[in-house]
Amino acid sequence: MRLSNIQIHRKLILLVIIMVCGTLVTASLAYRFTQDDILNSRKSQIQSVVQAGRSQIMALHQHLQQNSITQAQFDRQLQELINATRFSGSEYLYLYNIQGVNIAHPIQKQLTGTNQMDMRDDDGIYITRKMIEGIKENGSVFWEFRWPKPEGGLAVPKLGYAERIPGTELIIGSGLYLDDLKPLVRARAYTYLGITLTVLIAALLFAYRIASNIAHPVTRLAGQMNTLTEGNPDLEVLDTERRDEIGDMARAMQCFRDHVVENQRLRTMQDQVRFLETFDPVTRLYNRQALGEAINKEIARHDRDCQLAVVVLRLDLLHEITIEMGRERSDQVLIKTAARIHDELHSDDVLARLSEDTLGILLSNVTSREALETLSRNLLDILAQPVQLEEQRLQVAGRAGISIFPDDGGYDFQLIGRAENTVNQAKKQERDLLFYDAVAHNEPNHSIELWQEMQKALDEDQFYLVFQPLFDLENNNPVAAEVLLRWEHPEKGFISPAQFIPVAEQSGLISRLDAWVLEAVAKQVRNWLDRQLTPPRIAVNLSGISFLRPDFLDTLTDIFGRHQVSLDHLDLELTEGVLIDDLELISDQLRNIRATGVSISIDDFGTGYSSLSRIKNLAIDNIKIDRSFIDELDTCPQDRKIVEAIILMAQGLNLSVIAEGVETQEQLAELRRVGCDTVQGFFLSRPLKVEPFEELLEQDLVIEID
Repeated sequence: MRLSNIQIHRKLILLVIIMVCGTLVTASLAYRFTQDDILNSRKSQIQSVVQAGRSQIMALHQHLQQNSITQAQFDRQLQELINATRFSGSEYLYLYNIQGVNIAHPIQKQLTGTNQMDMRDDDGIYITRKMIEGIKENGSVFWEFRWPKPEGGLAVPKLGYAERIPGTELIIGSGLYLDDLKPLVRARAYTYLGITLTVLIAALLFAYRIASNIAHPVTRLAGQMNTLTEGNPDLEVLDTERRDEIGDMARAMQCFRDHVVENQRLRTMQDQVRFLETFDPVTRLYNRQALGEAINKEIARHDRDCQLAVVVLRLDLLHEITIEMGRERSDQVLIKTAARIHDELHSDDVLARLSEDTLGILLSNVTSREALETLSRNLLDILAQPVQLEEQRLQVAGRAGISIFPDDGGYDFQLIGRAENTVNQAKKQERDLLFYDAVAHNEPNHSIELWQEMQKALDEDQFYLVFQPLFDLENNNPVAAEVLLRWEHPEKGFISPAQFIPVAEQSGLISRLDAWVLEAVAKQVRNWLDRQLTPPRIAVNLSGISFLRPDFLDTLTDIFGRHQVSLDHLDLELTEGVLIDDLELISDQLRNIRATGVSISIDDFGTGYSSLSRIKNLAIDNIKIDRSFIDELDTCPQDRKIVEAIILMAQGLNLSVIAEGVETQEQLAELRRVGCDTVQGFFLSRPLKVEPFEELLEQDLVIEID
């Protein structure tokens, strides 16, 4: 098995086993060497004692040769020397001659004067003979035999040592009892055993600590990686504070997790964009664009002989419910009403929300004009049924406008637009239901042409910007300007935004228009900076589709970066409808964009889908009070209270308040009284082209109202 195929904790166990075996082998060798060292040490001791005795005998023998002492004195002193020499408790000296006769033995005196050449121990070893043979061969000898201890008892193993005394035939010897080494060897063995066990235990504990420090985090990281690869980034990556390789892996895992989170955020934003491109966020019905696509698919799928119908239902009084009771109540009414209508339709029919108070229906199974009228009146009856909201019963009536394919148009926008025009005509004629009549409406078929012309206008820069100033009520200065898009066709002249903006939204050109506006703003600010003029902050109305695109921030920074213009000059205005769904997703996008220096304003506040309680945690700077609250500000106490409450709450949240649609002195005076920060409207200035706007910036405009 390859080492790379073994798990880490098993590798560590294998390492510990190898380490334990190595330690045991080392300890065994050390014990063996210790035995040899002790034995050699005692051998050296015996040699030293024997050689010391030899030196003394040689000195006596020299006295004998010099006749300083007699032979009898020499023999007596030899006996005294041998008998008196004792060491290490039980060791002693003895004396033989080369013929094997015992000259002196301090323990077994009966041996003195006897020839011991034939003396054997319990194992049959010739003790004296082996000693003499070794001395004759080498002059000294170590040999083993068995001999009783001085205190008596059985013979035990003994190591003898003897050497010949030079100039004489005498042999002096001694020995050590090997049993006397056992306590010392045992003590050494216990010492080594203790050290070995201590080292092994410490090694095992350290190895376990290392194993835990490595294997457990690696196993945890592997599990977290599996969790991440399964698409679940909601985990906390541990061990990122470590400074070893595991810490490096943990930090890499953290980066990977961040990438997974960011990818999920981008996918969520993409899903949000796709959702907004197809569905109405309040009712979850198809939007205008999706209804148009469904119409075109049905037209392409059927023969030209089939009949399709588009029914547009406009809910009367829904706008008034919004003003009087708030957006939440009107949304509830709309949702309940739409659910009732949906229950009456066939599975092949398509229900969509076209605008605030308008629903659109594609009927694909039209059998006759009479049946279509019957179904439409049935839907109107459903609209007229009261809606119960807690303690309130609210009732909205409706009107229907109907267009039929192929008689009333061959394209989606024709059928939808003509049905909308028809429902408007029904309101003027005070009728509840009306079929489209091309002769009565006298409507030219120009939507496709307008769409094509708009693409050409984008390519040829036929669009231009006008600037509506925003005035600071504290110092009366124009502090900013809202840019508005205008189209001057080279042949048809001025084309109203009310005509081309809906077509852009339906056809998918709205993102290109937004990008064109941002490019034009960056160019104009660059022009002012090059002329050493102080640019005001420029407010740009931005569609929710552009804002929620994952690459919008990159697009924004790229446009202003190419012109070397700081994003501090830009204010993006978003409608409340952008904020209604995934608040966390919107919050991230707002924080990222605002971090570049862009300021954020919520446009048409009070008519959308949010409230101050919903947006209080969003990274925004301003709210713009919708003009519907300003129109009757000086005459309607309810509007005054609403505006005053919005301003107080916004200022409590450190948000600046902008009032749009100011058209009278009385409205301006009331806004100043309630503490509004900034105003715009025709009373102060209409939208201006760039040259008149630059002149306005250089003027001292007094807007004080007494």
